[in-house]
Amino acid sequence: MTPPLHPPGTGPDAPLRDAIAGSLRHASDLGQLLMGSQRRWTDALLSETRAHLSGCLNAIELTIGVQMGDNWLARPIEALGPHYCRSAIERHPAALAPLLVDHLRQRAAAALALRMTLMPPALLGEDIASAPSPTLPPALSDAVVALRLSVDPWHVPHPLDRPMRADLAAEPFCDLVWTATALLVEGLAARMGVDGALAAPVLAQAAQTIIARHDEQAGPFARAAYVATLAQGDGDARALAEEAALRHDLLLLAGLGAARTGMALEQALTLLIDGDAEDRAALARTVALDDIGHMALLDALAPIRDQDEDAVLPDLIARYRQLTPVQAAEHLARWRGPAPLVDKLARMGWGGV
Repeated sequence: MTPPLHPPGTGPDAPLRDAIAGSLRHASDLGQLLMGSQRRWTDALLSETRAHLSGCLNAIELTIGVQMGDNWLARPIEALGPHYCRSAIERHPAALAPLLVDHLRQRAAAALALRMTLMPPALLGEDIASAPSPTLPPALSDAVVALRLSVDPWHVPHPLDRPMRADLAAEPFCDLVWTATALLVEGLAARMGVDGALAAPVLAQAAQTIIARHDEQAGPFARAAYVATLAQGDGDARALAEEAALRHDLLLLAGLGAARTGMALEQALTLLIDGDAEDRAALARTVALDDIGHMALLDALAPIRDQDEDAVLPDLIARYRQLTPVQAAEHLARWRGPAPLVDKLARMGWGGV
């Protein structure tokens, strides 16, 4: 069954929806050129992305408040009320930068996929002790456990009024912090009568302190890439890929595929989320998924993608069985290399390696 969709500009929360789904259009003279690349969102993916955005903004707002201590701005910030940034971003969606939106969207997609599996979160009972496979080298096994612990909170829906661990990659984390800071400066000026010119430097110092203390290596994306780096042996990588597919762990699958092809993890994840059937099949073949693993991957992507592929499922399976590792490598060759270079070349319409 095809997940319900809201076309951009319609339905509830249309302003924020447009800012997210068409994140590259705001404040840009390139808007007309970028309209054609606008993504569509399932209701589930939009809702989950909003939850990650709200939770991370709540966390940063709380941290900024703690940074204030006994500063003269502490009371005005508190007077704005709890979760102010979460509500303020609904009024100022243009503050959302494409980099941050794309990263939160990928986190949300990975969270939705994990939630679709019947396997328990890492913190429940004996799951840590029983997984990953005891045949893995100790360092690799420890890295897998650390990855699963980092995504453990994603197994359940996150309330919009609760903070979420903002363990983002470095660049989107910086943008998140500056977004929250800007929303607070605007709120203090508009609602508390505080001089924004006086508040901005104080909040900026707090923001810089938070950014300086951030460790992106503790985040799920970095942990997934680290696991993939450690999985050098074909046997280890294949065992991890099969287990990741059954667990609906898109991050680890993307990390393993990226390590095998030389592309960025974020690029591999984008191909899984937004790519066509050939892209997904090529990545699945690259990490040596068998038919069961390939089917598990398709199942994991069901709440994220807007296509109903049940009717063509037999054809997808047949084509996957015929796909060779060499053909898969050739298909993915255009996305090898540093993500910024690949992105620029794609925008120029260049399909070479």
